[in-house]
Amino acid sequence: MSPPAVPPQAAARQILGSIELFSRVVLRLPLRGYQLEPLRQVIDSVLRQEGREFLLVFPRQSGKNEAAAQLLVYLLNLLQRTGGNMVFAAEADGLGRGIQRLEARLENSWNRGQWGKGGSPRRRTLGNSAVIFTSTNPQAASRGETAHWLLIIDELQEQDPAHIEAVFQPMRAANNATFVGMGTVKSRDDALWRLRERLQAAERQDGVRRLFLVSPEQVCAENPAYRRFLAGKVAQLGRRHPIVAAEYFLEPMDGDGGMFPPRRRALMRGSHPRQHAPQEPGIYLAAVDVGGQDEASTDRLAALNNPGRDFTAAHIFQLIPPEGDSPEPPLPRYRALDVFTDHGSRHFQESAGNPSLVSRLLAWLRMWGVSHLFIDSSGVGEGIADWLAAALGRGMVTGFSFAAAGRKAALGSAFISLIETGRFHYWQADESDRDASLFWQQAARCGCQLPPGGQFDRHLRWGVPAGAAAEDGSGPLHDDRLLSAALIALADPLYRQGRFIAGGGSAVVITPSDPLREMRF
Repeated sequence: MSPPAVPPQAAARQILGSIELFSRVVLRLPLRGYQLEPLRQVIDSVLRQEGREFLLVFPRQSGKNEAAAQLLVYLLNLLQRTGGNMVFAAEADGLGRGIQRLEARLENSWNRGQWGKGGSPRRRTLGNSAVIFTSTNPQAASRGETAHWLLIIDELQEQDPAHIEAVFQPMRAANNATFVGMGTVKSRDDALWRLRERLQAAERQDGVRRLFLVSPEQVCAENPAYRRFLAGKVAQLGRRHPIVAAEYFLEPMDGDGGMFPPRRRALMRGSHPRQHAPQEPGIYLAAVDVGGQDEASTDRLAALNNPGRDFTAAHIFQLIPPEGDSPEPPLPRYRALDVFTDHGSRHFQESAGNPSLVSRLLAWLRMWGVSHLFIDSSGVGEGIADWLAAALGRGMVTGFSFAAAGRKAALGSAFISLIETGRFHYWQADESDRDASLFWQQAARCGCQLPPGGQFDRHLRWGVPAGAAAEDGSGPLHDDRLLSAALIALADPLYRQGRFIAGGGSAVVITPSDPLREMRF
């Protein structure tokens, strides 16, 4: 005998009594356990009007915004007779995505044809309840809204803490509304991390959970596809690459200190000796950072007018092909073998006993039999890059402008990925090797800074700070050798495209116009 049918009204009450049931039965997109746990706490605070603050920190692409959309639809259904507003605040694309996702979830069997739209500010309504969408941009007119039940701030790590406190937190005051901050870890001095520390202190005092840090292990345990995705991301960039560490493993980007902390420098150290000429057939690549010329450099007896200027530095790398094959072909290793340096020589002008920089550099490159040259073509480097392209063949030279917006940040991110995946190695040297010593000093002193709201691979600022001095007191410490070495990261996109073809001790390279376009993180 079958059990009696549940009356529709009783069934609706049962479903509305559990967001897990609502997610599964009404939305037909069941939330995972790590999403449900914080939502239950938030809903309890909303319905009891306890005004608690919560922080939900999810790894990138693990369902943070899906959880928020389902929470809002659930509350709209619960409160459609009672009425009142919930406020969802984000900036730029995040606001649009929040609206689109909410609308998609409102198109369910219960709410289709029942919900409405309003403008200025944008709102989505169900009965007497509404979700108001407003921008967190400091230039937006967002003051004066009321959050009767809930205030959500998305991507809290990108927000100005003072602006959030002055404009958005007062929206909760009249009704003691609950607050939810959401985002992904970035740095230790942003709005998300400050709230994290404050909520941790509150939890220690009263034992009430407010902070939900969802680990990638939790996500992978419930989502095998995410496990495969994360494994690919770690293989591509390295587990400790700042993007992977922050966005997936919830470790702040500024946790290590500096661009190349001791742990990362240890990964950069090879076990091979320096070489001053090729010792075996192979693919040899060169990377050149161009320094300025000095007017006094045509006189062998004259001191340089500007002895503190950068050097021109050119590194030779041997490309070590990967072993084995897979559906996602592994990438090569790059072994730094030698460096050419010049301090202030005239770039093109020859004088008695003083050959030009380009003629000496060209001879050195030909001696190594380089297959391809990556060169700083910004500023004074543009003419040298063109000259070398004409001498070596345009297909053998890739120019790179440090002056173009975002290019140096992308290069830094790509260089770190080489290091973190164990694919960059500098030669082993003793104390007498001044070239190697200066390279390691530059790496150790290289700082980095990510501006508020910036993305690591687009807005990172990195370099040796002005005023840094060489350890032996010989003069200023630049980043010429470091930047030269970093340019080898431009080789990866060419390799991915099959541009390097080795055979019989020779190599052929066809160069794309802009290798950085191939980098995606």
